Amino acid sequence: MWTIWKEELYKIASRKLVWLGVSLLLAFVTFRLYSEQNTYSSTIDGKTYRGAEAIKKDQELTRLYAGTLTLDKVKQIYEEYGFFFYDKDDKTRLGNYCNWFISKEFTNFMQTDGYDPGQVHFYTGQDWEFNAEPLLHGGIRFDYIYGWSDLAEIYLMTIIVLFILLIIGLTPLFSEEYQLKTADILRTTRRGRQSGIWMKILAALFFSVVLVLAVTAYLWGIYLDVYGTQGLDASSALLSFAYGYYPETAAGFLVFLFFLGLAGAILLTGLTAGVSAFCQSPFLALVISVSGFLLPVFWIKVFAPTWILGPRLTKLVTHFMASMPVYLPQNPGFSFSRGQLILHLCIALAAGTGGILLGYRRYRSASH
Repeated sequence: MWTIWKEELYKIASRKLVWLGVSLLLAFVTFRLYSEQNTYSSTIDGKTYRGAEAIKKDQELTRLYAGTLTLDKVKQIYEEYGFFFYDKDDKTRLGNYCNWFISKEFTNFMQTDGYDPGQVHFYTGQDWEFNAEPLLHGGIRFDYIYGWSDLAEIYLMTIIVLFILLIIGLTPLFSEEYQLKTADILRTTRRGRQSGIWMKILAALFFSVVLVLAVTAYLWGIYLDVYGTQGLDASSALLSFAYGYYPETAAGFLVFLFFLGLAGAILLTGLTAGVSAFCQSPFLALVISVSGFLLPVFWIKVFAPTWILGPRLTKLVTHFMASMPVYLPQNPGFSFSRGQLILHLCIALAAGTGGILLGYRRYRSASH
C-alpha cells in the first residue's frame, strides 16, 4: 500500500516545471528582500545610514518609543524628528522609521509627492477622527514592524504563485492514468480500487503541505536574518492590511496568515484531485483547475459589485468565493468577522472534502 504512496509522491515531486517555478519564485523573493536591505536608508540627527546599518539604527531608535501608542508619543517623535520625506535627487529617505510611521498614519503624507515636508500636516476634523484617532485609543503597541508588514504582503504573492505551481503538479494525479491507459489496469485489484486511490490522494496532500511548510520556513528564515525578531510583539493593527478579525500581535498575525495559506493548499489539493479524476487529459484538467482557481477573482472584482443575483444571493456567493484557495489566505485583508472567517474555513473544509470524495468515486467507477 505504501509503495503506491511513494511512487505517486515520486511522480509528483519529479515534475521539473514545478521545481523550476519554485526556484524562480524563491530567487525573486530573496533578491527583492536583500536588494531592499541594501537600498534601505535612515536619517537620524542629521546623519544618514544605509543598508543593514540603517535598519539597525532604525530599530535602536524605535526601541526608545516602543510601547503603547499615545498622542504624547506621536508629538514627541514629531518635535524631535519632524515629518518624513524623500530627497528629490537620489530618493534617499530623509527620515527614520518613527517619523515615517507618524507621517503615514497621522498626516496627509500619502496624499503628497513625498518630497516636500512643507506640504505635510497632521489630520484634522473627520480625517483625524477616522484615520488617526483609532490608533490612539485601542492600546496599540508600537514597535519596528517594517519587515513584518513587508513579509505579510510578500507571503500573499508567494502563496498565490505557489498555488498555481501546485495545480500544475497535481492535475495529472488521476488524469495521467487515463491518458496512459493504465487506469483500468490499476483498478483491476481490490487495493487499486480502494486503498490505492486513497494513497494517491494522500501523496498529493503530503506534497502540498510539505511544500507550503518548506517555503514558509524559508521566508521566515530570510526575513529573520534581515530584520531579527524586533517588532513581532507589536500590535498587528499596525500592519498594512489587518482588518476584521485577526490575532493581536504581529507574530500571531503572521502565523495566522500562514495557517490560512496551509488551509488553502489543502483545499486546493482536494479540488484539483476532483477535477483530475473527471478529466481524461492532464491538459484539460490543468485548464479547468486554473479557470476554477481564478473564477473567484472575476466574481468579486467584476460580478459581485453589480449585485447580479440580488443582494442576498450575491452575498452568499461572495462568501463562498472568498472561501476558495485564491482568497482564503487573503481573508485578513477583508473586514470579515471571526464568525465569517470560521464560516469560510468550514466552507473550505466541505469543498475540499467534497472534491476528494467525488474524485475518489469518479476514478474508482469510471470506465474508459
